[in-house]
Amino acid sequence: MQASTQYAKAIHLCIYLNVHRYKLVPSTELAESLMTNAVVIRRLIGLLRTAGIVKTVAGPKGGFALNRAASEISLWDLYLATRDSQLFRQPAKINPTCPVSSHLGFLVSDSFSQAEQDMKPALDNETIDQLTQKLRAKVGEEAIAKGQ
Repeated sequence: MQASTQYAKAIHLCIYLNVHRYKLVPSTELAESLMTNAVVIRRLIGLLRTAGIVKTVAGPKGGFALNRAASEISLWDLYLATRDSQLFRQPAKINPTCPVSSHLGFLVSDSFSQAEQDMKPALDNETIDQLTQKLRAKVGEEAIAKGQ
């Protein structure tokens, strides 16, 4: 079972777009930064565009940019944009003859809902702008400009 990396990729993508906010960034450049292919990027952009976080400009000189100020995009916003329906999802296949399998949702749903709500304040208080500032403090503007 592999954990989804969409959330971490969305954070990376938004920080990258913020660092390069004075230009439109093509999917190929984002794919290179995230070490994935452009199709994965376009799918992720679709989720972020639906949430109003990223905008798309079509055409040969088109690309992607943040749709809101980085100071207005929280980690909670990105979590909501990229999560499936729940953070702690039940298996798709349930064995109706197994009492554990058939009642697992009932057994853990309250705990899972509470855990998700407990995360909200921490994620809501951290923005893409704050993370970009931390990155600049850690590696410096020159390294960011070089793409290192």
